[in-house]
Amino acid sequence: MAESFEDLTAFILKAAEKRFDEAVVHAVRSRGRLIKFTNGGLSAGRLSMDQTASVFVAKGKKVAVTALKELESRQVEKSLAKLEKFVAKEKPNPEYGGIADSGFRKMDVMNLYDPRVERLTGEELSGYVSEGVDGALSRGAKRASGTLETGYSKEILRSSGGAKCSQKSTSLTFSLRAFSDKDASGHKVCVTRALQHFKPWDVGVNAGDLARESMNPRPVPAGKMDVLFDPMAAAVMMQHVGEAASIFSVEAGFSFLEGKLNKKVGSDILTVFDDGTLPGGMASTNFDAEGIPAQKTTLIRFGVLRNYLHSTGTAKRYGVQTTGNAGIIHPRPWNVVVDRGNYDVHELVRETRKGVFVTNMWYMRFQNYRTGEFSAIPRDAMFYVENGRIAHPVKGLRLSDSMPNLMGGIEALSEKREQVFGWEVETPVKCGHMLARGMRFTKSTAKAGEGAR
Repeated sequence: MAESFEDLTAFILKAAEKRFDEAVVHAVRSRGRLIKFTNGGLSAGRLSMDQTASVFVAKGKKVAVTALKELESRQVEKSLAKLEKFVAKEKPNPEYGGIADSGFRKMDVMNLYDPRVERLTGEELSGYVSEGVDGALSRGAKRASGTLETGYSKEILRSSGGAKCSQKSTSLTFSLRAFSDKDASGHKVCVTRALQHFKPWDVGVNAGDLARESMNPRPVPAGKMDVLFDPMAAAVMMQHVGEAASIFSVEAGFSFLEGKLNKKVGSDILTVFDDGTLPGGMASTNFDAEGIPAQKTTLIRFGVLRNYLHSTGTAKRYGVQTTGNAGIIHPRPWNVVVDRGNYDVHELVRETRKGVFVTNMWYMRFQNYRTGEFSAIPRDAMFYVENGRIAHPVKGLRLSDSMPNLMGGIEALSEKREQVFGWEVETPVKCGHMLARGMRFTKSTAKAGEGAR
C-alpha cells in the first residue's frame, strides 16, 4: 500500500499506464462538517470524511472513466483490470482528441485555502449559527432555519501527458431563511473560502429584514412586467449561461447559445465571464481535469457571444485553444461572473415604473433547452414596485419566459455584487442586482414559505 497520498496517486497512474494508452488520475481527500438548525435550535450535525480517485483512461479511441473508493493497491489493480475488460468491449469514439500534453505552468489562485477554516471546531460553528439567528430575530423575524457547512479538501492530479498538479481548499457555506409569518420569509447566504469574509450576523440581519418587510403579501395580476432581481434570484438563472456555453451542451442540443457564436445574444450592457481564477470563487481551481491551468474566459461581451468552453480534445476539433474547462467527461464552467454595472439597488428601484422585486427563486425548469424557455417560482420576499417605489409585498406569481428574452431585456446592473452558491445554484455565480424589462409572469399555486432549506 502506498505510504502517502502523493505516492498513492502516482501508483494508480502507473498501474493505469500499464493497461491503457492514456490516463488521468484525480485523487481527492476531503472532510466536512454540516450543521442543520430549525426554529433557532440545532437539529442535526454530521461529520464526513472521504477519499476517492477518479480515473479517466483511453485505449486507441476507446475511452472510459471510473471512480475508485477503495485505494488499497490490490483493489486498485482489480478495479483497473475490470475497467480494461470494459474498454475492450466499447466502441471507439471518433470525436476523442486525446488528453493534454506536458508543459504546464504552475498556478496559484488566491484565497482557495484558509487554515483557520480547516481548524474550526463544532463549538465555534454553533456560535456562528447563533450569531446568524440572533441577527434575524433582532430585525423582527420570529424564527430562522438553515444550514452551516464547512469543507476541506486536498487534490492531486497526475496524467500520462505529464501533468503534476496539487492544491488545498477550504469552504464555508451559510444559508439562513428567516420567517415572520407563514407567507413572509427572507433568504440569504454567505459563501466563502476564507474566515475573514464570513459574516453570519449580516446574513441573519438581511434575511430578517426581508421576512419582516414581506408580511401580508397581496396578489397582483399576471402578465408582462419589469423585474428587479436580487443576486439570489439572478444567480439561479445566470448559472445556465455558463452551462449553455459548454461545447458539450451545444453539441448535445441542450444550449440556447447553439449557433450564436459572434452573434448578439443579450443587451449591450451584458458582459459575462467564466472565471476559474476568481479569488475566493467557490469553484475556482488551479487546474482542470486534464491538469491545464484554469483561466478567465469571456463568454458574452457587450451582448455578443464570444466563446464556448473547451477541453483539449474539443478544442482540437474546432481549431481553437482549450479554455481550461475540462471535466472528467466534458467541458464545464467554473464560476459565472456577470460584469458590474453602475447603479445601487435604490436607484434600480427608482428606475422601475411597474414591476416586481424578486429576492429569490427556486424550481427553475426548462421546457426547451435549445430555445431557453423556462419557468421558475419566486420564493420568499417579493414586492410590487410602482412609479419607482416599493408599494407592497406580493405573492402567487410564476416567472415563465426564456433566457434569450431575459438576457436581451437586461437594462441596468448594480455595482455591488455577491457570490451565490447552494441548493438552487450548483454553478457558483457572482453578480449584482439586475433590472430586466418585459418579463412574463403567470399565476403560481406555490406557497411563499414552503420548505426550510
